[in-house]
Amino acid sequence: MVSWRMPDGTEIVGVDVPVDPERLREFVIRFMGAQDAGWNTTQWSETLLGSAFEEWFGVKVQIRRESGPDGHRLFATRALPT
Repeated sequence: MVSWRMPDGTEIVGVDVPVDPERLREFVIRFMGAQDAGWNTTQWSETLLGSAFEEWFGVKVQIRRESGPDGHRLFATRALPT
């Protein structure tokens, strides 16, 4: 599992996804700029995030918006079987 917690507390978590933590961070920052998504993660589209993830890493994933154990926003990224 790999994760990156953004300054606002939102966490991007990769479960069974072979991704380096530094590349995950770079991906999220580039996604925010490319999609005009910015830091307001309440407006992020799971579909767009999943498509961008697949394009960036070459791994088809499912993205689910969840609540973390302490109530923070969490985007769970799970690899889909090929």
